[in-house]
Amino acid sequence: MTPFSLRTARLVLNQPTLADVDDIARYCADPVFEQYMTTPWPYTRDDAIGFIEGYVADGWAEDREWTWAIRDSDAGPLLGVIGVRVPWGMVGYWLGAEHRGRGIMPEALGAVIDATFARVDIERMLWECVVGNIASMRVAEKCGFRYTGAQPGQVRARDGEQSASWTGVLGRDDNRSPKPGWP
Repeated sequence: MTPFSLRTARLVLNQPTLADVDDIARYCADPVFEQYMTTPWPYTRDDAIGFIEGYVADGWAEDREWTWAIRDSDAGPLLGVIGVRVPWGMVGYWLGAEHRGRGIMPEALGAVIDATFARVDIERMLWECVVGNIASMRVAEKCGFRYTGAQPGQVRARDGEQSASWTGVLGRDDNRSPKPGWP
């Protein structure tokens, strides 16, 4: 798949570049990443380079994962990253600490959901996070995912094991308003 950009009222989702390496390395060194993310730990500048040149580039080239940098303008600084594992519609995302709490991620996730349903023949999108990651859970809830419980996660932890995860699903034709039943 050729990478494509997305736009919302306030955001541009485009490709992470080597100019983002220092921001990625700094954001991913936040202790919250050790607890809730599958990124390498401790996270280094070399990990950020490998992420951009390998993981992101290969994901697009193989049409298995679409990954975007979240920015407030085309050439703006990196605010965070969002992606979707295309074959099964699993979304994942993170923001740098200073950008959290501003409604950025629900806006970005809405754009990714729309783009995925428009381009991929899947009937549902999936979300999961490590149990306790309330910020990620609230984003999924705001975007209309239905909570499906706590269970072993599909995305493997750093050690290769399945994490205890909160999970959710959003159908192609589902109403995007928040659903009851979230912890």
